[in-house]
Amino acid sequence: MPLPCPPPPSDLCAQFQQLDRLLLALRPYWQLRPFAELQLPWENNPDLQAFLARLSDEQLDRLEANMQSRTAALAPFIPEVDTLMALSQAQPLPLQRAPLQDAALSFGVPGRKWQQVTAFCATLPQESLPFLEWCAGKGHLGRVLHRVHGHPVTSLELQTELCHAGDRLTQRHGSNCRMQACDVLSDEVLQHLQPGQHAVALHACGQLHLQLLQQASRQQVQRVSLSPCCYHLIAADRYQPLSEHAQASPLRLSRHDLRLAVQETVTAGARERRHRDREFHWRLSFDLLQRILRGKNSYLNCPAVPRSLLGKRFRDFCAYMAQHKGLTLDPALDYDRFEREGLARTAIVSRIELVRHLFRRPLELWLVLDRALYLQQQGYRVTVGEFCDYRLTPRNLLILASRT
Repeated sequence: MPLPCPPPPSDLCAQFQQLDRLLLALRPYWQLRPFAELQLPWENNPDLQAFLARLSDEQLDRLEANMQSRTAALAPFIPEVDTLMALSQAQPLPLQRAPLQDAALSFGVPGRKWQQVTAFCATLPQESLPFLEWCAGKGHLGRVLHRVHGHPVTSLELQTELCHAGDRLTQRHGSNCRMQACDVLSDEVLQHLQPGQHAVALHACGQLHLQLLQQASRQQVQRVSLSPCCYHLIAADRYQPLSEHAQASPLRLSRHDLRLAVQETVTAGARERRHRDREFHWRLSFDLLQRILRGKNSYLNCPAVPRSLLGKRFRDFCAYMAQHKGLTLDPALDYDRFEREGLARTAIVSRIELVRHLFRRPLELWLVLDRALYLQQQGYRVTVGEFCDYRLTPRNLLILASRT
């Protein structure tokens, strides 16, 4: 029986519940570890398996590059996908003003970052509250907020060198902004949170933005405007839902699951893409090797690697991984063999990822709605929408909350 039409965007609870039901029903397609699979894992959907096997690498690349094409290609094999995509839509937030154009203020700010900052600010209502900027970096957002609204800004940042850099920029532009060195995960942050404030955070990561939501609501901060990022950077091994609705859901998310929500990027340069593709290939090649070395046909979690290692040889990559996992490499090892077999395996894993990537936005919206519903429970009036086009940043969702 098909699900009803998606609810209007204002009905966050209904949208969350329908999205939750579909994500639960479709878990076999996304809640798995592609690197652990040696073959396509959907034997109970032979038509999907056959379609994926027929795809050329060029077709695969085109589908990966275009969300609409990917959805249209895979929907015939997963009928619920069309409903899932409809539920995963967030409306663009109305602009309260044109994005700021200020060549002097934007000097030294990377172009894409500047566009994100000004788009974020353009959605915020005009008001008389002072701002508290969370995880501020050099305070670029705070200076734009002060220029647009004219109200003082306190910018909290852990790294003192960034605070000093932000102070120099503030002095240059004559802004009423104050950089404050502060660990927002500690109790010292409480002295900076006041009821008569507007707390803002643009792309605060994982545990950092969770702390903002929890502490700002406890301190009854008047307004909170948050664009979350890096949902997987949390303190616990598994995601701890915030809202009563998410806590009641049977859906349980690991850090690996949370990474899916932030896998899409639109800013990688050619060199970065080459490094990413090489690491993808080499990790799969080493996975085949480690199964033999350990005598266990199972996936092994391996550490992150320094970027410089990707400019060396595959044998150097293997030596690094083996050292970190306590494995011994035979001097006569045929590295070319494993590199060839790993390259063949990238075709399988890439096709598994193609299917999983249908669920990036639905999962991200589930997480954002959990945060929005939590704020509703704390007495806030909440709106969720997009503050910019996803081509500027896929992390374009913004939570606007005001105490009722």
